[in-house]
Order: sequence, then C-alpha cells, then structure tokens
Amino acid sequence: MEILSPRSLKLANWLLLAVLVVLGYLGQGRPFALGVLAGGLLVVLNFHWLHHNLRGLFERAAQLPEGQRGPAKVFFAARQLTRFFVLLACIYFLLRQEWVNVVGLVIGLSTTVLTLMLAALIEVIKLIIKKEANPSHGTSHPIS
Repeated sequence: MEILSPRSLKLANWLLLAVLVVLGYLGQGRPFALGVLAGGLLVVLNFHWLHHNLRGLFERAAQLPEGQRGPAKVFFAARQLTRFFVLLACIYFLLRQEWVNVVGLVIGLSTTVLTLMLAALIEVIKLIIKKEANPSHGTSHPIS
C-alpha cells in the first residue's frame, strides 16, 4: 500500500491518534488523554471532510466545460470556510466548557501534521535506502 495515498494517510491518522491517546493517558492522566482524543477526532474528521470535498470538486470540475468551473470553485471555497468555522466552533466549545486539557487538545490537533511528517520521513528513508542499494547512483567512480 502506498504510504502517501489518502486511504493510508487516514489509517495512519487513526493509528497515531490511538497511540497518542494511550501515551497521554499513561503519562498525564484522563483529562490530558481526553484533550488528545478530542483534538485528534476533530482534526482527523476534518481531514476526512477535506478529502471528500476535494474529491467532489475534482469530479464536478472534470464534468464541466472550462468556462463553467467558476461556480464549482466558489462552492468549494464556501465549503472550506464552513469547515474551518465548524472546527473553530468545536475548539471554542471544548475550551469554554473546560472539558479537556489545552495541551492535550493541541497535541491531538497536531495528529494529521505528525502523520504527514512521519509519512514524509518514511519516504525519505526509502529514497536513501534505494540510493544506497544502487552503487552507481550519485558517483561517477566505481570506488569512492
């Protein structure tokens, strides 16, 4: 499975979130773990929503002639603003009610960013291994 495919990134998001919640619970306790869980759920669901919106935009844009794609772009932008304000409202509500630990919430909100960083690191490591496996790659001399 390709690590950078949307499906594998979604799976990696859920796995990383589970690991962060367990580590947060073991290291800092229930309120911290709830913050990580709440932030992680928000950002992972937000990522799913973004993927769904992008896929819909590309499907609609492919069906429309070049001159009629403007309304599809405007609709997409409106949906992104809605998505952003829903996320802000959820964060505000969680913090206002004091149901979660703020640091845990921030860590949870970082789940997708951490997943993307890990995926990029894995890809770089694969490139380095591939480059080292090819002895003629990177040098013009057989012995260096």
